[in-house]
Amino acid sequence: MESFRGDIDSRARSRVDVRARATSQRGFSFVSVLLALLIAAALYFGYFGFQRTSHEHSTGLVAVSASREVACRTNRQNIERDIVLWAVNHAGETPTLAALQADGLRIPACPEGGRYELSGTQVHCSVHR
Repeated sequence: MESFRGDIDSRARSRVDVRARATSQRGFSFVSVLLALLIAAALYFGYFGFQRTSHEHSTGLVAVSASREVACRTNRQNIERDIVLWAVNHAGETPTLAALQADGLRIPACPEGGRYELSGTQVHCSVHR
């Protein structure tokens, strides 16, 4: 009888040991997978987050520069249109920016500080040729 109880106790202990080992191994693998995912996420977001911010800064500067160039071109086109309208009332006269302003037309400024110059009826900017 004593031997029978010993077998039952040893079997019960071995089952408990197997369960304890299985639980600890399963828990360890879950923690290791979780840790690996956290490290991978930190590397991914750290790298691509840095790329995104540096790209946004350069894209933003390019966009501002392009919009200023478009605004300058629009200003030049408006001045050229004003020259054509001015020439209707002043036949035979050579248009100048001063003559346009003397007639009450507002000459817009280049967004980047360039100077507008007339070449016939064409308007050129010192910054945005």
